[in-house]
Amino acid sequence: MTHSLRMAIPLAMALSSACLAQESKPAPDSADRAAASAAPSAPSVSGDAQKAAESIEAENPWRFDLNTWLWVVAMDGTVGARGQRADVDASFGDLLEAADSIFAISGRVEAGYGAFGGFIDGMYSKLGVDDQSGPLGVADIDIDFETVMIDFGIMYRLGEWKPSGDAARNIHDTTLDLYAGARYTDLDLTIDPASLPDRTQSVSWFDPIVGAKFVLPLCERWHLAVNGDIGGFGAGSDFTWSSTAVLGYDFHIGSAGATAYAGYRAIGQDYSEGSGANEFIWDVVQHGPILGFALRF
Repeated sequence: MTHSLRMAIPLAMALSSACLAQESKPAPDSADRAAASAAPSAPSVSGDAQKAAESIEAENPWRFDLNTWLWVVAMDGTVGARGQRADVDASFGDLLEAADSIFAISGRVEAGYGAFGGFIDGMYSKLGVDDQSGPLGVADIDIDFETVMIDFGIMYRLGEWKPSGDAARNIHDTTLDLYAGARYTDLDLTIDPASLPDRTQSVSWFDPIVGAKFVLPLCERWHLAVNGDIGGFGAGSDFTWSSTAVLGYDFHIGSAGATAYAGYRAIGQDYSEGSGANEFIWDVVQHGPILGFALRF
């Protein structure tokens, strides 16, 4: 789960320092203030929109978040279909060369009322990688896989801390949410050794998951969001986990809050079933940068 944190924390620290430096600039002197007061003032459209959004949020305990993002995927681990195994160590470029795509398309919806809420998070990818290795000297193995993954569950807001002083201008509050639910995975896997017939197997399973999500405003329009979970526990996978860390830039579209963000995401799964000629293995970590956009109502 450290893939995401290693990428986001240094960026967050640098951004936070820049924000503090900006906020600590000396106030304008009397001449500057006089010149500013003499100049004609223009209406602040963005300021009015932000005030309207904050007023609506204060009056309405409901909250809705819509997120969509592209995930640039690399992977490593061990896979197996119909008894044929392969070891995978593929960068973004390896996946692009084999499948003309390194992207997974994802989206997430959160809805809450007061301290309670729920979420559904979906991901689709169709990827492949060539020239991987297998046991007993088998080489030049091509691998293709199509994945649908859906996380869903309930959330409880353990804490929400509103900033004060100059930080009160921050669009986001500091929040900590706990969640519990399940991860559904549907996977079609094809392993094609150069000297042997290809093997294809389709499986699906559910994993229970528990996790937490933390949002920390860094300054007026920037925030850090980190979430992670663990699960499986032998109910589906032997173990599964995910972690995501992003830096977001906040603004408004009308009265709706919006965020453009970039960060890093990683998902690990250790699942197997069957034996011999029917053995299936998916012991893989998928990881890479994400770019996304969110709306808040």
